[in-house]
Amino acid sequence: MSLRGLGARLRQFWREVDWRVALLLGPRHRFTPAQWTRLDALPPMSASITAAVWLNILASGAFCVIAMRQFFSVTSAAELLVVFLVSQAIGILQLLMLRSLWRRPTMTRLYLLFGLYAAVWGASAEGMHVWQLHAGTAREPARFMLTTLMLGMMLGALALWIMACWRNEYCDQWLREQDRQAEALELARRLATAQIQPHFLFNSLAALQHWVQHKDDRAAPLLGSLTGYLRATLPLFERDLLSVAEEAEAARRYLEVMQARLGERLRFRLDIAPDAAQALLPPGVLLTLVENAVEHGVQPRIDGGEICIRARQDAQGGLCLQVLDDGDGPVPGLDFDQPTPGATRQGGLGLRNTLLRLRQAFGERASLQLRPLEPGGCAAEVRIQPA
Repeated sequence: MSLRGLGARLRQFWREVDWRVALLLGPRHRFTPAQWTRLDALPPMSASITAAVWLNILASGAFCVIAMRQFFSVTSAAELLVVFLVSQAIGILQLLMLRSLWRRPTMTRLYLLFGLYAAVWGASAEGMHVWQLHAGTAREPARFMLTTLMLGMMLGALALWIMACWRNEYCDQWLREQDRQAEALELARRLATAQIQPHFLFNSLAALQHWVQHKDDRAAPLLGSLTGYLRATLPLFERDLLSVAEEAEAARRYLEVMQARLGERLRFRLDIAPDAAQALLPPGVLLTLVENAVEHGVQPRIDGGEICIRARQDAQGGLCLQVLDDGDGPVPGLDFDQPTPGATRQGGLGLRNTLLRLRQAFGERASLQLRPLEPGGCAAEVRIQPA
């Protein structure tokens, strides 16, 4: 590497270093009350870390007992118990400080806890000195014991300081990642709710124009259905969640338009249970499944087919939403859960986006499954487990 390249790297390194962190000057990020509320969603300190701290607390207590017997010739069980309990109290205090800083890694809290820690440190040192004078122990063993104790507490203090700085940085990065995910979710929602398919509208308007020009009696019902469809889909652009009843109304209007165009080739029915009508869904989920059923289950068949929309609550209070058709069934091996080229077949891309939006809204409680029906057909099933 040339000297110029080395100099460029050093300059870049210098620009990237935050000296407040490098010099351990304390946590640098300040969070608003709203951000702290969001950070409360982070998991607490893990059981593994807690167990490790407790093992160190117990080990330090055992060390103190052994050292007191070795250097101070303390053999009284009562005195050894006091030493052990005092060491455990100091260790528990460290654990409480660690938990406090884990939950709220702020500069103010770190300084307050360090003030308390320094007071305990000073009291421990003074207590060891008084004990040494009272017991008449030689100066060198007492000094060694006191030095060991102080080094242990200094290492504990340094660990608390570093942990607070790291946790503060982690919280900031977590908030940034959550903001990025929220932006991606909002973009996905806008893209999904904007998917009033252009070819569907163009074909419907072309059919309407043709029927109007030829004074076909089907023009008026088609215009009414198309107007109702557009009115029903307006909430898709305005809200994050819609009820199943609202989603079903948009799907019914869409099916009415398609029925006006396809005639007897398309038949449909809705079976929405009252207890499921008020369940919430991301906008356009049901409509996407219905469009997929029409495009891949009804239109390819000369004699058309039937679509059934069902919504029920299961025994646990979760939502079960189904879109059934009597077409040729799903493509074998279709895996819309993965971004593979094969996932674009039979609406796989739309199904993948639908599953993504369900997961973003409900997490692992939501699932989307495509399965064949007997003797023929396809069932698209959405399940949302209760919280």
